[in-house]
Amino acid sequence: MKKPGFITYGIPCLALGIVFLTGCDLLNQLGLGHKKQDNSQKILDAAVSPDSSAVPGSQGTSGALPGNILVRIGDWSLTADEFNDRLNLLKQQLPDFKENDSNSRGAVLDELVRQQLLVKDAEDSDIGNTKEIKDAIEDFRKTLLVQELASRMTKSISATEDEARTYYDANKDRFTEPVTWSVRQIIAGDEATAKSILVQILQGGDFAQIAQAQSKASNAADGGKIKPFITGKAPFDAMQIAIANLDEGGTSGVFKGPEGYYIVKVDSKTGGAIKPFVDVKKDLVYGLTMQKQQAVILSRLKELAEKNKPEYNKDLIEQVIGKPSS
Repeated sequence: MKKPGFITYGIPCLALGIVFLTGCDLLNQLGLGHKKQDNSQKILDAAVSPDSSAVPGSQGTSGALPGNILVRIGDWSLTADEFNDRLNLLKQQLPDFKENDSNSRGAVLDELVRQQLLVKDAEDSDIGNTKEIKDAIEDFRKTLLVQELASRMTKSISATEDEARTYYDANKDRFTEPVTWSVRQIIAGDEATAKSILVQILQGGDFAQIAQAQSKASNAADGGKIKPFITGKAPFDAMQIAIANLDEGGTSGVFKGPEGYYIVKVDSKTGGAIKPFVDVKKDLVYGLTMQKQQAVILSRLKELAEKNKPEYNKDLIEQVIGKPSS
C-alpha cells in the first residue's frame, strides 16, 4: 500500500497546474514539444515575477533571504532541498520530465510560486471559513490518517511465491483457459422428424447439407452454423448439456429446445489449457498479498468495534437508509 503524501496528492495537482497556467510551453520545457515561448507565457512570467531575470524561476536577488531558502511569500518558504524533493516526485509521475533542464526546473518553481500566491489570496479571504472547504479538509485529513494507519499495519505483510504456488496447485481449474465451441444445429418441428434426421447423419450424411435441406432454424442456409461460444455460454442450457461430453466431430442425440427438437454437431473445440504458473505468479502474489492485508485490517476493525462499541439509532437508520432486505 503506497504511503499517502505529496506524491499521491500534490504531484498530480502540481502537474495539472503547470499545464493549466503555462499551456503548451510546459510540453516544450518537458521535452515533449518545440522549445518556443510565446508572448502569453512571457506575460504570465512577468505577472508572477515582474523583476525576475531571463532565467525561469529566478525571483530577483536572493541575498535578502536566509540560508537555503529559494523563495518566500509571507510565512511560506521553499528550500532548495524541498524543491529538489518535489522535482524527484514529479519525475516519478512524469517520466519524460527533464529534471536537470533549467527551463523545466524553472517552470516548476514558477508554478509553485503561482500556486502559493493563489493559496495566500484564498487564505486572506473568507474562503477558508466556508463549511464546504472545512468539510473537505476534514474529509481529506481522515483519508490521510486511514491510509497511513493501513500502510503501517500492512507494510510487513506480503504473500510469498511458495504461497502462490500452493494456491495455484490447489485451484488449477481457475487458471484453465475457457473452451471455445464451434457448433452446428438442426431444428425439427417434432421428435419423430428429428430422430429420422439423426439416422441420416449417423448413416454418413453430411450434417451441413442436411441442415440446409431439412432444418427449420433461421441459420439453416448456413449449414446450421452457430456463432462460437465458450463453455457455459451456449444459447440455452440443454444445448450445453448435450455437447458437454462430445469431442470434435461428435453429434448429439435428439433433445428438446426453445424452437423444437434439436441435433447438434461439434465442429471444433479450442482452448482448455492450464496457464503455466510462471504466467500467473506475479498476479497471484499480488492478489494473495491484498487478501492477507485486508484480513489484518478487518481483524483490527473487529477489535476496534468491540473496544469502542458503536451506538446505532436503529429507528432513525431505518428512516434514513431503509430496512435491510431479508
